[in-house]
Amino acid sequence: MGFDLGYLRELAEDASEHSGWSGVADYFRLRHRGLRREALEALDAFVAGAVSWPLAERITFAVWIGERRLAYRGQPEAVLPVPLFRLLVRPTLEEWAEARPADPWPLVWQARLSSGGSTWHAPPEPFLREALARDPLCVPARVDLVRAILADIAFRQHELPGAYLGEAAQDLLALDEAEDLMSAADEDARFDLGPEIAWARAEARGWLERAGG
Repeated sequence: MGFDLGYLRELAEDASEHSGWSGVADYFRLRHRGLRREALEALDAFVAGAVSWPLAERITFAVWIGERRLAYRGQPEAVLPVPLFRLLVRPTLEEWAEARPADPWPLVWQARLSSGGSTWHAPPEPFLREALARDPLCVPARVDLVRAILADIAFRQHELPGAYLGEAAQDLLALDEAEDLMSAADEDARFDLGPEIAWARAEARGWLERAGG
């Protein structure tokens, strides 16, 4: 995965429309031009100021950058570089979670930004389960947890038919949970993930049948 220079230009234009975000706009603009050292200097200056913003302003920025990182299909650090994540975004999400103990969203965002690059390699599932402990009907947390369950099972099944890297019976239980979680999801999510659940279930059952389990 590389850097989509056009997307970096779009991010610079978008960020420049927000008051106080000129430093991160400069970062994306300079990265777009290939000026890495100058871009990191601009980012350092932005972070140094942004860490003292009120929590609400930092949350707005963290969600904005998180949404753009999720929408980006290239190298994650192009949109959410390591210093920005570790010094501003992650501490903001952690503070948000502590300040609003009934709100599932800071935990949803911690899960969403927890993998996919060198920024942070924490598994998403614990965050999502904590989010659902706060609000069992939080549909985004439910759907994200289903995706995490399916990703784990896909890894355990990726050497089939020769080997199953785990316990197929346990995966069937996890797929039961995934189906229950999907009961509150919208039609698009059920259309997207329902076939994946069915396929993973068939693979697990097929393995157990071949193994005589």
